[in-house]
Amino acid sequence: MQLVIDIQDTHLADKIIKILEVFKNDGLKIQKQNVQTKEKIEYSDVYIEKNWREMIMLSNSDANYYKSKQYDEDRGNYLIEKYQ
Repeated sequence: MQLVIDIQDTHLADKIIKILEVFKNDGLKIQKQNVQTKEKIEYSDVYIEKNWREMIMLSNSDANYYKSKQYDEDRGNYLIEKYQ
């Protein structure tokens, strides 16, 4: 049996996961997933400055991407748009 719970608040999700961990010895498996929407979300600089820690924790980091030419191009385009 599978139970899916959609929790928007990450702090609440962490608390619930700690509670559920009590049942791990009984065979409960906990899988945390971040579901990304297909919509492009644009964040303001103010939002990023206030929430950067949470955004980093929720992001899926790909070391190969950050070493690639595509990252350099994407970063360059971002900076060009930001400082125009």
